[in-house]
Amino acid sequence: MRQITKTLSIPVDGKSMDFRLTKLDAFSGVTLLRMMTRLPEGGEVMDLVSALSDSDLRSLMTTCLQHAEVLLPAGWNPVMTQGEWSYPELKYEPGICLKLTIEEVVWTLEGFFSEGGSKPPPVIQAS
Repeated sequence: MRQITKTLSIPVDGKSMDFRLTKLDAFSGVTLLRMMTRLPEGGEVMDLVSALSDSDLRSLMTTCLQHAEVLLPAGWNPVMTQGEWSYPELKYEPGICLKLTIEEVVWTLEGFFSEGGSKPPPVIQAS
């Protein structure tokens, strides 16, 4: 069976928190691929941040963060829902949000690149 979720741990305020990503749906994935075509030849996922307009970057991050959940004592909680913060603690954490976005991009495109013989662009670690 195809695995469409991935769990990762990211330090938040000095403690490790678990996040669960769900791959983007087909339409969002194709939109992501179109955005990736804006990268310079040999560019990495992190180059996408500088290659996109502010509105495209906001759209990408919002889409990716809507596919991310954080594990809280009561269970999994969405990071964003319908473009609004469901976990407002991340609202002022650009490094963590960017890391989640990049991880989502790589996770979603992983199968696409591996079947074509290429590897997905490397993930840059956010501090």
